[in-house]
Amino acid sequence: MRVTNAMVANTVIFNTQRSLSRYLDLESKMSTGRKINAPSDDPMGTIRDLDYRTELAKIEQYQKNISSGLTWQTNYETILADLKNMTTDAKELAIAMANDTYGDTERAAAASEIDSIFDRMIQLANSELEGKSVFSGFRTDAKALVATAYGATYMGDNGQIDFAIESGSRQTVNLNGADVFLAQLSPLGSEADFNLGVAANTLLADLHGGDGIDQLPGTFTITDRNLGLTSTINISGAGTVQNAINTINVQLAMDGITDVVAALGPDGNNIMLDTTASGRISNVTDLGVLNSGNGIDLQPGSILVSDGGATSVEVDLSGASTIGDVVTLFNSQMAAAGVANVTMQINAAGTGFEINDTNGVPLGLSISDVAGTESTAANLGIVGRVDPTLAGTGLQPTVSFSVAEVSGTTAADLGIDGDFFGDFTGNDLNPALSLTANIADLNNGLGLELGDIQIWQGNASRTLNLSDPGIVTVQDLIDTFNNSGLDITASLNEAGTGIQIVNDDPYSSLTIKDPEGTEVSRLLGIYGSTDMMGSMMLLSDAMHSDDRPAIELLLQNLDESIQELLTSRASVGAKTIGLETTSARMSDLELKFTELLSDTEDADLTQLVTDLATYENNYQASLMATAKIIQPTLLDFLS
Repeated sequence: MRVTNAMVANTVIFNTQRSLSRYLDLESKMSTGRKINAPSDDPMGTIRDLDYRTELAKIEQYQKNISSGLTWQTNYETILADLKNMTTDAKELAIAMANDTYGDTERAAAASEIDSIFDRMIQLANSELEGKSVFSGFRTDAKALVATAYGATYMGDNGQIDFAIESGSRQTVNLNGADVFLAQLSPLGSEADFNLGVAANTLLADLHGGDGIDQLPGTFTITDRNLGLTSTINISGAGTVQNAINTINVQLAMDGITDVVAALGPDGNNIMLDTTASGRISNVTDLGVLNSGNGIDLQPGSILVSDGGATSVEVDLSGASTIGDVVTLFNSQMAAAGVANVTMQINAAGTGFEINDTNGVPLGLSISDVAGTESTAANLGIVGRVDPTLAGTGLQPTVSFSVAEVSGTTAADLGIDGDFFGDFTGNDLNPALSLTANIADLNNGLGLELGDIQIWQGNASRTLNLSDPGIVTVQDLIDTFNNSGLDITASLNEAGTGIQIVNDDPYSSLTIKDPEGTEVSRLLGIYGSTDMMGSMMLLSDAMHSDDRPAIELLLQNLDESIQELLTSRASVGAKTIGLETTSARMSDLELKFTELLSDTEDADLTQLVTDLATYENNYQASLMATAKIIQPTLLDFLS
């Protein structure tokens, strides 16, 4: 095959253009610094490049969302801190105004300050961020809270504003105003105690709010410490309070303890141990209970036994603590002094001492105190002549009993454990309140004098007449509240001692108060508010009227409000930490995807410089070679 000049020329031109194209491609990469300037440069690399850029765009948006979310949390933290400080200030004012330290001027100023705090709280509830109400849920164009007569009403909704902060994860950044400003505190009446009276037929199982008493084994002891008699009582088979009382009294009588009986207590809520001072003593009687509890002078504690002549004995009784000790010390020291047949014992009536001289011819002894300033012998009732018998006077011991457990807590559960030196009134047995309990049996059987009560829920209010003759039982009382037309629920409280009122409307304050001059809600233990804003309004009302008991009752509400605010702040803090942690993770991802993108599309400049120089030389050489190859052919053509 003949190679024509045209073929040679075309081949040379093609190779020269390809060399130029490679040179220009390298020059383009050199100028842009990128390996990929067109999809054709690296199709697979182009796909990876687009994926990396998509991820980086997402990360950029996530970071913007996180930054916005952190701005919301910072705003909430500032608001909640202000609310907590204001509530603390209100509490300090309430503590100060609950006593008699301040006058009318200071009290009026404190009331005005509470009003100012409430107004400021409403303003904070309606705070805006970038023109949006931050506590209104999705209703960011509406005020979150408006003041009512005794509290506030939430005007927003329960919408949760979520931001996407990473792939497959969203974070709620807003707080619901109702959850912050109207957070439900303890139900009104959660600690109320109607003091249902203890009657003879009250079941032991109903005592202590229905927890009952320990009846396994159900034993305890009652000891007459003056006589040294102990009775073991077993009430394991008793069903009612009267059964327990009867069991105690029968066992005491069987064991010879007649100076004490059990009975229903005078307070109407307990058992009492009714004692009778018999005046009897025994060897174990403590000297401290003698002389109606005034005891014996044992400093220095000596008595003088003398016949006015040769016989003179000082009997030292300073170490005695019981009647038996006195008898032993007297008899032993008289014998040691050589005075025979003169002895001391408890008299036949068991009320004091007697001293007998059984010598054939009485010694003519007399007993007196050693010095006129001492009173040991007089306190023991043995001043006088032993002729041949000295009958001491009655020592008038005060009663002394002890109630102790055999095992378990039976006596403590009955409210009668411990030592006592007279009539003993036991502790409140606090029987469980039943729905069928009569109002007349409350207040330890004295009944409750009820009247009007005022309830506010948002802008709605009711005045309930609790003195209505139709209200006979606790159930009737509960029904009166539940049929009030308000969104509330009345029921027995958890302790089973009173009723409680729960606010079922999370968007409105609930407050319960009394008409001026009455105290029915306080008597029932349901005065107050279920939320912070209602509590602040009641506190203002109480301060303006100088109602110190009401101010004191509201202190617990303020404490609970502070705790709720701290809980909200903790929630904000947790969200902030979560957002910051996610932001750091997004920054790490951004760095990694940026590195991958760089590896995919960025050119190696050092390699490019080397390749560009090589291809430039190749191109120059190609031009020179082409010129030499083409030159003869052109000359031949021209010729």
